[in-house]
Amino acid sequence: MESNRKMVHIIILMSILFLSIIIYLTYIQIFRAESIAQNPYNKRQWAIEDKTIRGSIYDRNGIVLAETRVSEDGTMERLYNYDGLYSHAIGYSSKQYGKTGIEFYYNNDLLSLTGDNTVAKIKETVIGQPIEGHDLSLTLDHKLQKKAEQLLRGKTGSIVAMNPKTGEVLAMVSKPDYNPNNLAVEWEGLVDDERSPLLNRSLAGLYPPGSIYKLIITASVLENPEMDTNYNCTGTITIDGYTLTDFNKKGHGFLDLERSVILSCNTNFARMGVELGGKNVTQMSKRFMMGKTPGGDMPIVESRYPYGENMKPTDLATVSIGQGRLLVTPIHMAAVASTFANKGTMMAPYIVEKVKNAEGMVVMMAENRGTQVISDDIADEITDMMVAVVREGTGRNARIYGVNVAGKTGTAQNETGIDHSWFVGFAPAENPKIAVAVILESEGKTGGEAAAPIAREVLVEGLKGVDR
Repeated sequence: MESNRKMVHIIILMSILFLSIIIYLTYIQIFRAESIAQNPYNKRQWAIEDKTIRGSIYDRNGIVLAETRVSEDGTMERLYNYDGLYSHAIGYSSKQYGKTGIEFYYNNDLLSLTGDNTVAKIKETVIGQPIEGHDLSLTLDHKLQKKAEQLLRGKTGSIVAMNPKTGEVLAMVSKPDYNPNNLAVEWEGLVDDERSPLLNRSLAGLYPPGSIYKLIITASVLENPEMDTNYNCTGTITIDGYTLTDFNKKGHGFLDLERSVILSCNTNFARMGVELGGKNVTQMSKRFMMGKTPGGDMPIVESRYPYGENMKPTDLATVSIGQGRLLVTPIHMAAVASTFANKGTMMAPYIVEKVKNAEGMVVMMAENRGTQVISDDIADEITDMMVAVVREGTGRNARIYGVNVAGKTGTAQNETGIDHSWFVGFAPAENPKIAVAVILESEGKTGGEAAAPIAREVLVEGLKGVDR
């Protein structure tokens, strides 16, 4: 009797196990099959790729940036026509080292694995003709990309330029970089390099924003007009036992809000941040997508905003000058600058304009997506202040003759002990065509001294005639 009972328990247990396997396999087949099949890490995709001519990648004007060369014996080689110029934007596709960049997150399009591709599959099955992948047309402008790369040579950091009205990424450069054509030879050195040349700092580099964050705090101040923004700056302020200073501990004298932005007064912004309180500072920060990403078609790392509405006064003071535990990506700050340029609407940055099949038919077209963050009146007020920053304040090195440039400098303390240099801005201020964010990692100079001149050259090149 006891043995029969045990046998029944074993049968029940085995039945449950078999049922669990059936349910799991059914779930995989119905709900996960497509995502697993299209995952770039799925080795079966390499079998597909061996029979597919990977699609080409073009800049916005039709310049071929990456393509697949097919030899007479049928072997295929992926070529990157400008070596390291697009190494972080486009990335690489390698059987040995995997995929990164656009090669990774648009892999299914480049292999023509999306949508109905019946004709290509019939050709491959019946007559053995390779499938032709989809081609990508990017928003990047080759001339502007080259200029940005030249300006960043010998430095560590990132430059991101975008159209503030649409979200199109016009240039995206990260340094140091690498040559994707030479991965097999250089791989070990790239992996061991302490400068992290494989890291796309534009999308994944996280930095304290420093004083460029004061633009977001200014938006909150303007939404609270009852605040007294007038202040007598002596160069230092003590908040809850913590002493905070201005640059070189130099006082600015009597200031209003505009002069505080122009001269980038730390102590007044710390004071105003404490008066605003955690609720206002946090809500405005989150409206600018802090703690999230600005969206778009790229895998942007989330900016860090590890604070709630019940912030301590010292946290409010440090966040209000872009320090503390706050961390941002360069592309996020380019989107923030674009928000002021675009009447308070933050456009999601994107880098692929359209996807075409082998017959030249457009199978995907990018859509402009925006979120209203602040009112157009407040955006205009802050734009005027940013123009004054460049005209007479810390951003004078970004001035362009005959053009109103709007900008904000930042000098961010960090764990290396050597300051990062920031500049964000756009031009022309009255009808913005291009916005830019420049970060120079551990440059040891102010943003106005080091980043603003680089931003100026990017803006000049962009205003020459990026095809829109």
